Amino acid sequence: DIPFLCMFILGPLMAPENFPYHLEGKQDGMVKKEDILHVLEAFRSSHNKPFTFSIDTISGLLQALELMFAVEGREGVFLFPCHLPIKKLIDMWRIDPRMAVYVGRQACCICCTSIFSPGAFGLFQCRASVRLDKQAQLWQNGIIVGRAETVQSHVQCLVYMSKSFEAVDFVCCSAKGSEINCMSLLRDVMALWKDVINEHSAGTEYEVGY
Repeated sequence: DIPFLCMFILGPLMAPENFPYHLEGKQDGMVKKEDILHVLEAFRSSHNKPFTFSIDTISGLLQALELMFAVEGREGVFLFPCHLPIKKLIDMWRIDPRMAVYVGRQACCICCTSIFSPGAFGLFQCRASVRLDKQAQLWQNGIIVGRAETVQSHVQCLVYMSKSFEAVDFVCCSAKGSEINCMSLLRDVMALWKDVINEHSAGTEYEVGY
């Protein structure tokens, strides 16, 4: 039942804080399973609807839809990208003197009236956090994905969505001697981004430049 799902499940869980029913107790986009159940029960009661919730079923559905993901090492805690805080790029991504190799790409919409689907970036954050780096750093329009086979081969990739949704920057860095790992991570991240855009922002024409 799509209308039921949108109104009684997605509505209160995705709503911003200025709505009467919304997730409380959020910390950097993370909420506990009990917080999810609390807002759903409150919303159900306000509409006098005689049904019960299976929190495990709901959490499984939301993860399958890539609207949230389970936080690694924290039982019963989930992260909603749509509730991530706004942070300055300069506070999240700093030049590391150990990183001597930098490579980057930019995916930019071709038409001046085109944008990437605003919801696509949150889906990408979910997918990247599950498939590429379970310890990724996330904020509203950015994510830093890391990969470390050894201390010496540690590489990082920043993915940053412009405020206008017209462009996405990809920047990978690594220590000298780890150039292959650096390019490998960049390719994996961009392939994942391309898959998300093809699925959730189909028809958006863009080009990839340096």
